Amino acid sequence: MKNFLTANLTKGRYEKDSITLLLKAQIENSLSLGWEPEDIILLTNFKFDFMGVKSLKTNLNNICFTGSKMFGMKYLFNKQINDVIWAHDLDAWQNVPFCCPEFKDVGIACYSNTKYNGGSIFWRQTAQDIVYKIVSEIETNNENKEEPTLNRVLKSKKYKKRVTNINNTFNVGCSGYVKRWDRSIKPIRVCHFHPYNRIAWETHALDRNGLDVKGISDRLEKLLRKYYPFLANELSKHGAIAQKERKLTRLSSSENHSTRK
Repeated sequence: MKNFLTANLTKGRYEKDSITLLLKAQIENSLSLGWEPEDIILLTNFKFDFMGVKSLKTNLNNICFTGSKMFGMKYLFNKQINDVIWAHDLDAWQNVPFCCPEFKDVGIACYSNTKYNGGSIFWRQTAQDIVYKIVSEIETNNENKEEPTLNRVLKSKKYKKRVTNINNTFNVGCSGYVKRWDRSIKPIRVCHFHPYNRIAWETHALDRNGLDVKGISDRLEKLLRKYYPFLANELSKHGAIAQKERKLTRLSSSENHSTRK
């Protein structure tokens, strides 16, 4: 299996320092979990080299920046990479070692609803035509976001039977966190959040939702604190209020359910 990341740096959109910091943290995280440098594929539009992982420099796209992974997947398929590819966002963190999940041509998790989340997807070589179709539609429709096209294509009559809805553990983000957490095989395999986002950090590391357990491993927390030393050690005032309210809401819901029985 290949671990695939893309970084599409554009003037006025992303600061290079913040992108390179994410890349460094991602690479060290992957290496610490046992990935070999040659199995980490990094596609960028700028030169980058860190801990033995050197990026493949190429122009990605200037249409749909959130869809750079899709343009990157097309690039990889054109290079005939014959292996399962795990393509994920720069803020989707592998939390613990995991084996490749069972899936057909595409393996993808949903949000807390039925919408597919494009931040962490497994692809087989047999999905090449699906990737080409998604990229083609993004280009034809001049889409500036990836997920509407991704969902439309993967849920279409032509392709849906080749897509596996994998367990939420492979992509637990911040929206609908409790539902995704509840549905997930534990420990969580992939925690999806940006370290710069205070609420996201509180959600995954400081139990903002009052589940009495944190989502990220001690190992991942230590690594992220190395790269982002400003990360909070305790909930903010608003975070503590949110935690208390959500605990009370679940307690009340549980009591009402018991009464109805």
